[in-house]
Amino acid sequence: MRVTPQRAHIWRVLVESGEHFTAEKVWERVRGSLPGLELSTVYRSLEALRAAGLVADSRLPEGPRVFEARPALHPHLVCESCGGISHPEPEVCRQLLEALNAGSGGFEVHELHVGLGEYARGVPGRRGRRSM
Repeated sequence: MRVTPQRAHIWRVLVESGEHFTAEKVWERVRGSLPGLELSTVYRSLEALRAAGLVADSRLPEGPRVFEARPALHPHLVCESCGGISHPEPEVCRQLLEALNAGSGGFEVHELHVGLGEYARGVPGRRGRRSM
């Protein structure tokens, strides 16, 4: 992958924030420091970073495609009401991956996309935590 000022800046925004962003949110964050940056350039840059393994994208149920700096393999917890995204504790993720690898019938888990419908604490309509 060729390193461009746009890709470097987009990557830095994702790494420093630690958040999940739509391409539009990334564009809002970077266009002030990169005048003339087009949304289409953000999409192409995110795709190049994803192809290089530096960015992960998720297509969450009932929500837009979001991008984040590629951390260790992890599932997402998504609030069904407000759309907020969080991650389980690292130990829970480790146990989940171990269980999946142990019961996979010879497959090795390299990537995991899990969307668990949850309600964030304090969100009206919250039904409480569900167990898997």
